Amino acid sequence: MSLVIAIKDKDRVVLGADKQVSYGNNKDHSSTKIWEVPGLPGAVMGGVGSARASQIIQYADIIDKNALVTEPSIEFVIRSLAPTICATLNANGVPCDVPTDPETGAKGGCVMMPNAFLFAYKDKAWMIWCDLSVTEIQEYLAIGSGSDVAKGALFATQGKNPFERIVTAIDAASEATIGVDDGIDLLVTEERNTDMKNVSKAFGIEIKKAEDILDKLEEKKTEAESGDDLEEDVEVEKEEEVEEKPRKKSTKKSKKVEE
Repeated sequence: MSLVIAIKDKDRVVLGADKQVSYGNNKDHSSTKIWEVPGLPGAVMGGVGSARASQIIQYADIIDKNALVTEPSIEFVIRSLAPTICATLNANGVPCDVPTDPETGAKGGCVMMPNAFLFAYKDKAWMIWCDLSVTEIQEYLAIGSGSDVAKGALFATQGKNPFERIVTAIDAASEATIGVDDGIDLLVTEERNTDMKNVSKAFGIEIKKAEDILDKLEEKKTEAESGDDLEEDVEVEKEEEVEEKPRKKSTKKSKKVEE
């Protein structure tokens, strides 16, 4: 299973995902669950469910330029993107079909995809559910294995750095869920950064796992606070020097008067 998280952050959306993929009793830590969208610079997507389905959509041309009049909107996602994703999966051997009742064998209900997808562009993000229904994300969202734990962590860290919030949420989910590990990919709309290059550059650190990122963020925070304390000490020393100078002058004047 997978965990994908999206956080709206002013004029951008930050996406994060763990890297674990499971097959039978085995697991690997090299899966890519968030990616840049071909044909639409600045857009990113994520998927949970079938690894095959996510791989197909990751490399497919799913943006219909004729339907995209200006910028992506919820109407574009509902009427163009979601159906195109479903059709692309069908065309590549991953069926999106009406579910069959296991008891009667009769088909009924909505067409279901094996995956749920997250689509983000600039400062907006939408959730495309397995039944092709669409929800616009207001603040943040976590989908997949361990999403309930991740949502709790995201709620508890509101107001903090979005990268730190995602790392904390994935770290918490990896502790509570066997389907999630603490290897992390991060992407930001518009900035077009792969994996965590820009994040590493921003913090001046090399990061591989959730616990490493949290430790490094704490180190940077401590260093920044130490720097502030040092500046305050320097200011206090300067003030003391200024106060001492008039006292010395007044002492000399008093001596002259006595003479």
